[in-house]
Amino acid sequence: MPESDKLKSLLYILTGTLFVLVLLDKSIGNKNTSSPGQESPSFFSKFNTIGKTNPLSPTSPENKGKQTHEQVMDQAEDEILTELMQNGEGSSEELSSDSNDPEEMFIPIVEMPKPELASGPSRNIRLDHSPGEIKLYFLKFYGRGNKVHSRLVQLKRKFDHGDKILFIMKELTKGPSAEEKTQGVLNALPNRMEYSKEYSVENGVLKLYLGPDFEAGAGPELLKDRVDQICYSILENSELKGIRLFINGKQVRSLGGVGLPIPEVLTKNPRKIATL
Repeated sequence: MPESDKLKSLLYILTGTLFVLVLLDKSIGNKNTSSPGQESPSFFSKFNTIGKTNPLSPTSPENKGKQTHEQVMDQAEDEILTELMQNGEGSSEELSSDSNDPEEMFIPIVEMPKPELASGPSRNIRLDHSPGEIKLYFLKFYGRGNKVHSRLVQLKRKFDHGDKILFIMKELTKGPSAEEKTQGVLNALPNRMEYSKEYSVENGVLKLYLGPDFEAGAGPELLKDRVDQICYSILENSELKGIRLFINGKQVRSLGGVGLPIPEVLTKNPRKIATL
């Protein structure tokens, strides 16, 4: 028999053997189906375990180099899609929780209080009552559901004449205008909050006298907002270093039925401020 005929016969035999092995591989894969969701090992993948005490799975990292180019690309695509899905879920939740709270609206307050100035050497601070623009602070809520949180909102008023401290207290008690209310601005302070016109300043600290309504009917968060409204509105428009709060003529160190503790000298709590 010529050499060419022998080579053709050998090629036919090898092709037939390969075809039989493929059929065996498919039949064995169908019979050995494991629990749902798990991929049954193929006939050829079993050769990866020969001579090894810890057989490798077809999808193991060490076996990845033995996969075809298409298999490697498919697996890489699946991993990328999985990662994108996970990141997408996280980012969508983050955006939805703060969708009504755009960060660019806020001005971070970086000035930290310096309580030592209030109890330090005496400094003669004169209140400036000259006409100008006054910054007042009210309240606005952002977020949804259990992620609702309040922000101070900075509004401006024109001050023409008179006592600046009393003007601020009067405007805070009056609350936001009708137009400002349509934009979601609220007042944390009581509608009929009483305050004394007889305030005083000692060592740069304002002694402010309020009525009992200031702490009535409010929980801890609302009480904090009320304190911040007054502190920001007064301290932002003067050189005062702090405020001592008096209710019914007595200095208070806690507020409300919950007994919210407050410092002896109130200063501005670092907060982010919304501007309309």
